[in-house]
Amino acid sequence: MTVIQLQKKETTNEQSWLVYNIKRLMTAKGLNEATLAKKTSIPQPTLHKILSGKTADPRVSTLKLISEFFNISLDSVIYTPPHEQFDLAINGVRRQTKHIPVISWQQAADAANFLATVAPSNWEDWQIATVKSEKVVSLISKISMEPRFSKGTSLMLDLNAKPVDGDLVVVHYPNTDEATLRQLFLDGPVKRLNSLNQDHDGDILDDKIRIIGVVIQATRIFHDN
Repeated sequence: MTVIQLQKKETTNEQSWLVYNIKRLMTAKGLNEATLAKKTSIPQPTLHKILSGKTADPRVSTLKLISEFFNISLDSVIYTPPHEQFDLAINGVRRQTKHIPVISWQQAADAANFLATVAPSNWEDWQIATVKSEKVVSLISKISMEPRFSKGTSLMLDLNAKPVDGDLVVVHYPNTDEATLRQLFLDGPVKRLNSLNQDHDGDILDDKIRIIGVVIQATRIFHDN
């Protein structure tokens, strides 16, 4: 049985996560390709093809040997970005940490669709965070958001969270190229979006303005590496 037969469909994202996941586990355990091949009884040429991405359809039986060696589920090795199972396999502790893509305010305007395309093979800017939601992106604050958020603040945006009164939300206005940050206020049936640096009543939230997500965490970044 192959991965394609098991899942019925394979995407580029899943293939790149597979390679990324195995290499991360190897690095954590200090293993090179030859050592992993020996310990799992997988022929080294077969393992090399998987790790180099040359095998688009590795056999499940081969991947099962890898997952069993690292004591991690087969599904997590094949399909998903690294999360708490990797912390358990690598450090012996379970944490709710995830790799969150750092995106621009332009990309945030269509964050859900953009997030679905992100993988290690096509994106380099990631941030590790402790979050529960499966749909989270990170945005870097703009100068216009000072003094509420100083320059370089990372804003974690939960695309699944339901906004409530007083929440900071990222919204997209019609006929604009990028998303922006607003504070949501509920006044009876009226929903208003206030700018962080303005005292006026703000804009009334209507069907033309889309709420992209809710800011759930803000972290100051002191150095940009």
